[in-house]
Amino acid sequence: MSLGTRRSFTLAAMLALAGSAFGAPAMAQDEPQPGGTIIFGEWQPATQLNAYFTTAFTNVEAYSPVFRGLFNVNADGEWFGDLATEVPTVEAGSIVEDPSGDGFTVTMTMKPGLVWSDGEPLDMNDQKWTYDWAVEVAKSGVGCTGCSNLVPTIATTDANGDPLDLEAQYAPENQYVESITVSDDGLSMDVKYRKNFAGWIGQWGTINSPIMPQQYFESIAYADLPSSVPLGSGIENVPAAGPFKFSAASSDGIDYVRNDLWNGGTKPLLDGLKFRFFGSKDGQITAFLNGEIDLALDMTQADYPAIQGVDPSIGKAELDSVWQYEHIDFNLARTEKGLDDLAVRTALAMAIDKQDLINVLFPGTQLEPACSTAPPGTWWRDDSIQCPPYDPEGAAAMLDAAGWVVNPDTGVREKDGNQLRLQMCTTSGNPTRLTTLGKANQYFAAITVPSDITTADASSVVFAGWADTTPDTDCSIYRGTYDVADFAWVLSGDVWGNYYYIYHSSQIPSDSAPNGSNNSRIASPEMDAALDTLGIAVDPAMQKEAAFVVQQVVADTINEIPLYYRAETTGVGNHLGGWVKYNPSSAGPTYDVENWYFIP
Repeated sequence: MSLGTRRSFTLAAMLALAGSAFGAPAMAQDEPQPGGTIIFGEWQPATQLNAYFTTAFTNVEAYSPVFRGLFNVNADGEWFGDLATEVPTVEAGSIVEDPSGDGFTVTMTMKPGLVWSDGEPLDMNDQKWTYDWAVEVAKSGVGCTGCSNLVPTIATTDANGDPLDLEAQYAPENQYVESITVSDDGLSMDVKYRKNFAGWIGQWGTINSPIMPQQYFESIAYADLPSSVPLGSGIENVPAAGPFKFSAASSDGIDYVRNDLWNGGTKPLLDGLKFRFFGSKDGQITAFLNGEIDLALDMTQADYPAIQGVDPSIGKAELDSVWQYEHIDFNLARTEKGLDDLAVRTALAMAIDKQDLINVLFPGTQLEPACSTAPPGTWWRDDSIQCPPYDPEGAAAMLDAAGWVVNPDTGVREKDGNQLRLQMCTTSGNPTRLTTLGKANQYFAAITVPSDITTADASSVVFAGWADTTPDTDCSIYRGTYDVADFAWVLSGDVWGNYYYIYHSSQIPSDSAPNGSNNSRIASPEMDAALDTLGIAVDPAMQKEAAFVVQQVVADTINEIPLYYRAETTGVGNHLGGWVKYNPSSAGPTYDVENWYFIP
């Protein structure tokens, strides 16, 4: 049955249908060998290893071998039980719809005999504690993006439309989760929802909100949580729920040793892992070509030619389609730059020649420009989405009509005493993004809009959370200290979770909402309504319709400009066994390190 077929589903039917797509993690076919250490590399360093305080992909790669959740997404894009025995389904009786038609109960079961790396029992009591802890951390105001994911709330404003404070936002009656009941043996957990909620799988399955060790975190003050998993001495004391545990860390990299108490899946054969940071793509690429690392990560299609000719005795280059798209974000709060004006944003979009950009970044390829915020291959993608055409003359005329006219004395467009000169931010050490903004600089200059390019560290600045930044942190997407930002969105298997936190007006980051991720500051009633519908949709066709509206509102509002859909370049060394393929979702490439092994 097509997901686009218009039918009326009960919640049970919807979840039963979704359950048919769940699978087990793919396994390698090589003959494993015990012992050895695999070295994997990144061109940018990890900076934050507390999963609840970061969304930077490098950090996810770094902590995934150590922290785990109940569910995850494998390299085929399927949900599977990670610490849980399986993903709940209607057929198994683990999902029960409330007779009232609104609300449901999910029973989740954990694998028996799990322990933390320090020997403490690991069961559903830890999951419940993590949930309760996330509530309190979110209310504290330190800025906890992972808390928002684990504890979704129903409303952020009162009946009069006035903002709720954090205590009210996270009050028990305002949480989708009505109750959590853990069995006496700790192996199962009943989660009762007071309202239908389409994002429940992503709530418990996202890698950004894993189960945390109570014995370690319960005594740490909320204000100290961002530095609670130190990139230095003391990291070895953090208990692990995954197949490896931290043993050492510095600005150069992270060392892991096998967690001999791990029994959540395949017993790891490796003695350890080493994650090395190179500071630039050139440094990482050179290390891979020289055989110094076994896995080179986080490279775009533009990097493929640089490693394509690797000596076969060292490894191979792979290029995989992923659920990612590169885009430009506008900060709609920059009223003095006119970015709150749709006409200005439309003109800037019309000035960008996406096909020319792709030809420069990826010469000789057949890539098409991006428009929809759903990459090809995702079932909720709307192929009919249209974006503003490339028309620099029309763009210049639109700016004139909007009152942003060129001052003949300064040569800059001005209105009401303000100049239209843009600060464009992106991550440092990424030549592809520098080229992208260099071309954007040319496109905007052609319509007499000058711009300045600023780079900043990805993990500690651009994607750093509220607690790790200040109002003076330049180029912080969450603090809103930018005009234009170039980066990529990495999507998960949770459609609601993909869009709610970055587009709903309730998620605009501020002192009163430090957990939000709506960094473009879009506040659209149509978008909010679509996301609210998506969040409680019990009909897959309705979910798809709501996702279509989300894509259309982005195209109409132009809070962001999708540029191209990304393919991931990965360097795979001959010593790495157990590698299947790059995981296309936000689960990242280190989601299954227990299956890796060393080939002499």
